[in-house]
Order: sequence, then C-alpha cells, then structure tokens
Amino acid sequence: MKRLLLLFVLPVASLAAANGQEKAQGTCDSAQSLERRQRGREAFDKRQYQAAAGRFSEALEACPSQRGILIELSEAQARLREFDLAIRSVQEFLEGEPGSVPARLALANYYLMAQRLPEAKREAEGVLKTEPGQPAALKIEGNAEYLLGNVGAAEDTFIKLLDRHPDDTEGAYMLGRIYYQEGRIDHAIGQFERVLRLDPRSYKAHDNLGLCYGARGEKEKAVRYFLASIKLVEEDHPDYDWPFANLAELYVKEGDSEKAFALASKAADRNPHSARNFYLGGKALCQLGKTDLCLNWLERSAALDPNYPEPLYLLAQVYRKLGQDGKAQEAQERFREARAKRPDGLR
Repeated sequence: MKRLLLLFVLPVASLAAANGQEKAQGTCDSAQSLERRQRGREAFDKRQYQAAAGRFSEALEACPSQRGILIELSEAQARLREFDLAIRSVQEFLEGEPGSVPARLALANYYLMAQRLPEAKREAEGVLKTEPGQPAALKIEGNAEYLLGNVGAAEDTFIKLLDRHPDDTEGAYMLGRIYYQEGRIDHAIGQFERVLRLDPRSYKAHDNLGLCYGARGEKEKAVRYFLASIKLVEEDHPDYDWPFANLAELYVKEGDSEKAFALASKAADRNPHSARNFYLGGKALCQLGKTDLCLNWLERSAALDPNYPEPLYLLAQVYRKLGQDGKAQEAQERFREARAKRPDGLR
C-alpha cells in the first residue's frame, strides 16, 4: 500500500507578514486578538496543537479582519490531522487573497494529507503555472502522482525538481522513497546517501538507509543506520517513531524478541496511534511466550486499524491457542476481508 513519501506541513505561519493581508477593516478588539494570537503561537511551539487552535480561533473572533490568523489556525488544525478544517481555513483566507502562492501551496499540501489527490495535484499545477519550478509545488505534485499510481510521472517530477534544485534534500529523499518502495534498492541508496552528503544529520535518510540495507540482507549495516537515526531523534524529535519500529521489525525477523519488544515499546510511546507499533510489540511478546500481553497488544493494533491484516492473522492464531475458537474464526474472517482490500496482499 502506497503512503506519502514525506508527510510535511509547510511553514505557513509567517504568511501574515509575507502577504500584507492584515488590513484594518471594521472594528475589532486588537489588544485581545493579539494576546490570544501570541498565546496560540506559544502553545504551537510547545506542540500543544489543540490549545493553539483554540487560541487562534479566539483571536480571529476578537478581530476578524486579522485574516492571517486563519493561516496559523490552519497549521494547528493540520497538525491535529483535522485536514478538512485546515482546508476550510485556508480557503477562507484565499477568498481575500486569491493570488497568495504560499496559501495555495498550503491548500495543496492539506489536500495531499487528506488524500484528496486530484485536488492536491490541481492546486500544485496551478502554482507551477505561476511559478514554474516552484520546489514545494513540485514535491506536492510528485507525491500526488505517486499515490495516484503514476510512478513514472512521480519519478520524472522529482528528477525535474533535482535538476533545478540539486541541493534540495527533501526532493532527493522523496525520490529515494520512490525507488525503495518500487524495489530499486541501489537507486534508493544513492539518493539517501546524496541526502546525507548535504545534511549529515538527516535522521530520515539514516532510517531509510537502514531499510535499504535490511532489504539487501546486510543486517550489520542496517542496524548501524537505524541506531544512527535513533540517536538523532531521541531528544530532538520526540514524535518520530519510525527507526524504533523499523529496527524492532528487523529484530523480530531475526528472532531477537527482547530487543524487538523494547524498541516497539519506545515506538508506541512516541506514536500511540500506530497500529504497526503495537503489532510489532505484540509479535515480539508472542515470540517470548507472553500470551496475555501479546493478546493485549495485538487487540490494540487491530482496534487502531481494522484494515491492517497482520495483527488479525496473528490474533486468530493466539485465540486458537487459547481455545477461543469463536474469536479465532472471527479474527480469521476479518483478516481475509482486510487482505482482500489491500492489492499487494499480506507482506
């Protein structure tokens, strides 16, 4: 199943100054609006996105003419994964500033994250008509093309981006992700190494090189790159769980269950909404013979994503082992349904 090559939220909070839209229209409580807006920014910087969205909404209510608040509100909503709300906020902003390229990029990006792919592509193409070669628009277009199944078009888009902007690390990373997901491992390694030459602290490039070397069966290199990524994210990126989960999966395959569970636990702490993190933890616990705990983790995984086949398959086995044949049969049926929905089957 294809996923975003890179999930990102454009830094659009500075649009107020960039676009000059703070027009003194009508009356407003500017002092209260400014105070609430500042509190919203402080909450946003602390990753308290729900509080930030609330303060930005209050700031806008106190002074509706301060339309730049809509942009900051949309970014908080996007961080909360409330993409429809974020889209609505940017669209409201664009009613007054239809020519704003940064706002159009934000709208295209939110469409992308909401999986509204034709709209994301359309908005990105609209920006490219105004600004040919605009890097953020090319990245959104490339992501949309890939998720729409147009692999060749996506690859061409990122190659075009890198021809124009050879030092764009995000573009190289995204092209590397395409190569990795399409099984072109040597090409993927080349792009991720390119990223590291430009930015040696790119934790995502380290993580993906771990995946590449794992796919080639070079375990020692894979572990080294995963650990390098973990070292980089441990303190500075508390929400990034991928290298923990990826290394956990490698250890699960190797049968090193204790290390696998420790890493899956850290991944789940960082991202408790990831069904994969709980599946990996549950699988490691099953290997350790801790059936009750294994069951809890697998049930949590299945609850987080009912269309994820792997935990359902293992759940059926665990229920059957416990003599709960009715639950085993139900899990098996759910597994078959989930696998049928996924074109690439069980991996």
